Amino acid sequence: MTGRTGQIARAARSSAFYTDAVPDTTLTARERAVLAAIERRLGNQEIARELFISVRTVESHIASLRRKLGADSRDDLIAAAQSVRGTVLRLPENPFVGRAAAMRALEDAVRTHHWVTVTGPGGVGKTRLALEYARVSPCVPVVVELEHSGAADVVARIARALDLESAPGIDPLDAVATALSAHPYLLVLDNVDRVGPAVAGVVAHATQRAPELRVVTTSRTPIGHPSEAVVALAPLEAGGPGSPAVGMFLDLLGREPMPGEDLQVARICARLDGLPLAIELGASVARHLSLEELADRLDGDFATLDRAAPGGRHRTLETAFEWSWDLLEEDERGVLCRLAALPRTFDMDLARAVTHPGADGAVVRLLDHALIVSLGGTPRRFRLLAVLRDFVRARTDETIVREVLARHAGHIEGIVLPFARRARMDDSSDAMRASLILCPEVNAAVRWMVDVRHPGALRLACALGVGVEQYGSDLDSVRTLAMVARESEVIDRATAQQLLELGTALTFLDLDAVAELAQRAVSVAEDEPERLAALHLAGMAAAYRGHQEQALGLLTDAEALAERLNDHWELAAVRQMRGVAMRRSEPARAMGDFAAAMRDYGRAGDAMHVNNARYMLALAAAEAGLDLDRATELAAECVDYARETGNEHELAHAAMVQQLIGRGAALELDDLTQAFRRFGDVRCWIRVLLLRADRTTGPAQRAILREALELARGAHDEARQAELLERLALATR
Repeated sequence: MTGRTGQIARAARSSAFYTDAVPDTTLTARERAVLAAIERRLGNQEIARELFISVRTVESHIASLRRKLGADSRDDLIAAAQSVRGTVLRLPENPFVGRAAAMRALEDAVRTHHWVTVTGPGGVGKTRLALEYARVSPCVPVVVELEHSGAADVVARIARALDLESAPGIDPLDAVATALSAHPYLLVLDNVDRVGPAVAGVVAHATQRAPELRVVTTSRTPIGHPSEAVVALAPLEAGGPGSPAVGMFLDLLGREPMPGEDLQVARICARLDGLPLAIELGASVARHLSLEELADRLDGDFATLDRAAPGGRHRTLETAFEWSWDLLEEDERGVLCRLAALPRTFDMDLARAVTHPGADGAVVRLLDHALIVSLGGTPRRFRLLAVLRDFVRARTDETIVREVLARHAGHIEGIVLPFARRARMDDSSDAMRASLILCPEVNAAVRWMVDVRHPGALRLACALGVGVEQYGSDLDSVRTLAMVARESEVIDRATAQQLLELGTALTFLDLDAVAELAQRAVSVAEDEPERLAALHLAGMAAAYRGHQEQALGLLTDAEALAERLNDHWELAAVRQMRGVAMRRSEPARAMGDFAAAMRDYGRAGDAMHVNNARYMLALAAAEAGLDLDRATELAAECVDYARETGNEHELAHAAMVQQLIGRGAALELDDLTQAFRRFGDVRCWIRVLLLRADRTTGPAQRAILREALELARGAHDEARQAELLERLALATR
């Protein structure tokens, strides 16, 4: 082999990425060495001294090279050597998708720095990115694989890649640096994790001697040299059917997806966090399992992801991560195990709470190792990729997991209880962002507390209920609250006020559960504030179930009690709920109650509920066809408020009213359907489905109505069920 053919082929003996495996048998080993020296623009006497042969032998080899390579001059030989070097990079055949931004970042970094390291977790595609860049780089690429090298092997491997022969009295490092100065080379050093310091020494020496040299190294962690620039490579974006991760999976699958399969692929890729190696393994397994079966198995664990070949560190996710695991110090492994035991994301404060004081340094080193992913935000939040979490959890003692979950719950409780106490008065965008971060953490903590019968479960669940009511619901949160409502050990300890906090949030999902909590609240209420909470909850349950007369009786009593107690917030909430009870039968009176609720919420300092009552006022007007111009203005005000505070649930409410009126909605119907599904707000989800049904006919209309009917049954909404059965019967006729 000659030139780059030999260099690439040698580097490729342990990896199919590096050579097209076509041996060049026309050149002898000595001819290859002479050609490499000519490429470095050495004269005949210099070649003779370097190779310890006579000048006459050099001339003989040059004549043979000219004949074999069709070269008329020395310049032709140099060009032939460069041409050979530029033809043998072999890359995987599957498309290189979703990496345009990463490629631009690497190109920019190489343009401005002599040395760039591509970092990222195992299996993220660092080698592929480096080789793709080498393929299009204006420099002549030289690729060297260092996965199995020791520090003493680095120079020798680069020398072999350059077809340099060792010679007594010549420093191999000097010879490599001299060879790399012959042309504008791109030296790609792959998998340098274990030999970072040695690589740093070689690169520093070579770039000093070869100003035009550019070096790209790949490593899970930066080497840490002052002259090193870093390009961090993240997994592929996996946010839905059109994402790059899904595109990669479908290409590897080798066939067009059947109807509905694109959603299963999106589910698989999201579960795999967009990690290219995991996607490759998943697509390989999908030859044997249905996509639905694969997705279901991955929801449990990642043991399914295996393949018979090739061997080595990328046969399975486990072998890929073992490489990184082995490079960690003992303290780093301990910290990583504790972070992997956390149920969700974390910031530095939570990391310290579940590890030990001073663990910040270990966390930063784990970030350098690409074992933790930064999610941004202030304060900065982090997480482990799901596939890596699974790997680490398998190596973590269960007693540590239990201790971490207990510390996590205590830490979250200490943050959330004060946050919930001020939530009624804080509708700022900062509070909204904090709520979005905290809700998943609270869900996990509540579920753990219920599971271990922790006495704090009720307090934390009630705080979650307040958060859901103030900042917008999400499906996981309302499901968590529904689970708590079924736990008699928890509910038996609840006061009427706590039952109200749980039940208010559950009106989005399960009216039977709300009614049961209301019965319990009435039975345990003792003093007047508790009785007010019980009446409020019982009136709410009756209003949403369509029992108007019962609701009005309960809410009238609650109104009188709230006035006597001078409780402006409860007075507003009771009047708002009375408006709900009358919205269909007496819309004008309902609108009066909603307007009164707005004033009372304002007196209580709850701006979010002022807006929520405004939305209900607009909805009542729109549904009854009363003063649509005013309803349009109110809905627009609700949109402005929601955008200012970042409250997506309130934005969806306002957009739904705009859709009902038919005047410039902020969100399309399909977007609203997805939003209310995400919020777990079944009531509004059904309203949007009814709007969609009004705008279609035939089988499509009946399918929408049946979907809405199933939702109403699941929520135990008897009034909606009756309405939908009637509409479905009419549509069928």
